[in-house]
Amino acid sequence: MESNRIKYPKAWAFYVEHARNIMDEPELNHLGNYRIPRPYKDENFIYADDVTELWYKFMCAWHEIRIDSPSVYGAIQHIVTHLNH
Repeated sequence: MESNRIKYPKAWAFYVEHARNIMDEPELNHLGNYRIPRPYKDENFIYADDVTELWYKFMCAWHEIRIDSPSVYGAIQHIVTHLNH
């Protein structure tokens, strides 16, 4: 099985650089134990109770179909979807 670091090098680099353990921040405890900024630089965060869940939520956001998606797939899908309308 190939590691996420090899399969998704850009996403993994962002994840490693920005993911944070927030268990020691009592004002954020109700949101989850870990957080990472959304990859669109919109100043919102993704929260989760464990790192596996955080990675999954992050990857969903990374590949989200939007014009400013950091993934080529998400950006192309956005363009294709909007060209058909």
